[in-house]
Amino acid sequence: MGHFKNERGFTLVELMLSTLLLSILSLALWDIFSQCSMFWKRAGDKVDLYDGLRISLGRMCREIRYAGSISTSSDVGSFTFVNADGNTVRYYCNLNELLRREKGVSSPVASDIVSVSFVYTTKAGLVIDQSNIAGQKLLPNWTDSVELLTISLAAKKEDVGPFVLTQKVRLRALP
Repeated sequence: MGHFKNERGFTLVELMLSTLLLSILSLALWDIFSQCSMFWKRAGDKVDLYDGLRISLGRMCREIRYAGSISTSSDVGSFTFVNADGNTVRYYCNLNELLRREKGVSSPVASDIVSVSFVYTTKAGLVIDQSNIAGQKLLPNWTDSVELLTISLAAKKEDVGPFVLTQKVRLRALP
């Protein structure tokens, strides 16, 4: 038992101090990891939101480009038209989803949508938007002279956005 007398070990104070320093270092590393994880999630949400908007807007524009006719029930918040197959299709926003309604069945096109707006431009250059659509809708065939449609989609997630994408569509198949 005599050989333990000369060996030097750690005192209780040294052990407590090293444990405290290790704990502070661990908490700092945990905070950095947590911040990086939140940044990664937010960046992923931004990409998902933007890609969803881009894909949805592209799909809408391809279909609308070849619309046979525009319904007079269209307005700034929804767009109703007859597609190439002769079916009536309506795009509108409801409960943060962009919906496409065809043959009485609504199917989601995009989620996390805050608003959708349609602005119509006639062959004469008249822009029909929120400010003057009420007067235009009094005319029986107000959609006959529309040749350009501007679609704006706005989307927002919890900590991301809002993003707004706008695209103009020239209606090719209209008479």
